[in-house]
Amino acid sequence: MKGARLSRVLRGVLLAGAPFALNACSSSSCPDDVEPAPLVSSAKVAADFAGGGPLSAEQCADVCKTGEDVITCVRESAESVLCLNAPYPCEGRRPAGLRSTTRRSRNAFARHLGDAAWLEAASVIAFRELRSELRGHGAPRRLLRALSRSARDERRHARVSKALARHFGVQVPPVQSLRLAPKSLLEIARQNAVEGCVRETWGALIALRQAERATEPSVRATMSRIAPDEVRHAELAWAVDRWLTPRLTPAEREQVRAARATALSALQRDVQVVPDSDVCLRLGLPGAEESRALLEAFAASLPLDRVGTTSYAPRCDVHAR
Repeated sequence: MKGARLSRVLRGVLLAGAPFALNACSSSSCPDDVEPAPLVSSAKVAADFAGGGPLSAEQCADVCKTGEDVITCVRESAESVLCLNAPYPCEGRRPAGLRSTTRRSRNAFARHLGDAAWLEAASVIAFRELRSELRGHGAPRRLLRALSRSARDERRHARVSKALARHFGVQVPPVQSLRLAPKSLLEIARQNAVEGCVRETWGALIALRQAERATEPSVRATMSRIAPDEVRHAELAWAVDRWLTPRLTPAEREQVRAARATALSALQRDVQVVPDSDVCLRLGLPGAEESRALLEAFAASLPLDRVGTTSYAPRCDVHAR
């Protein structure tokens, strides 16, 4: 893998899903006219937590570790809580304090366009925050320039995506993000592992597929403009990972590895929620069966569950134009 371009790796991953692409999303798990089903997971609690009784909204958010994305939680047993969370769109880098938003789109096609435009706007904040944090930790100028360029890319993506959404009558809600305290190198590395090495890299893969397969001409044209930038942003995430890794202790590197592995597990769950066949075709999205094949190849092709990532070195264009 050393020296390989990430774009070549991702196109190889897309080939793994090709045998399933003809199914055209027929293995849908989400009807077109309803919101995606909540994501369900279990969390461990002490037997005496909240006096062993029902949990408040604040306690649910704390136990389920999802902030405002938690819908509710109920006790499964004395030491276990069942968490119900609203699913996020899978693409792109999110800032740490991102507030969830109410999605009132009339169907899955409109909802996806609105989510995508909203997340592109959120990614502007994420790149600005990452640049500020890395600058405070003495990161090299080549990384800071690349992060500035990525923020500019995302501003352009947000404008284009919002225009596309509005073309189909979708109103994109404003992005709200909490201001958080400056992060340590470990916290930055963990967030970059989740939002960059996993989510953003997967988002780049899906963007490439949409640019090639979306049957809606305006979607295909829009993603053709966005996809190359998203691949470069994913390469930048791995470049940031390589800069951070030698500056962490072995124990901290293990925490970053665990964060990547957990994010990959969450992605395995999230990709099973797909719109119906017609919507998938128009957007160029993979169905559930193809998503499983893509994710298996994705996990095998990238060092998502290894301690440290210095063995993976895609060539990264980290110089501003």
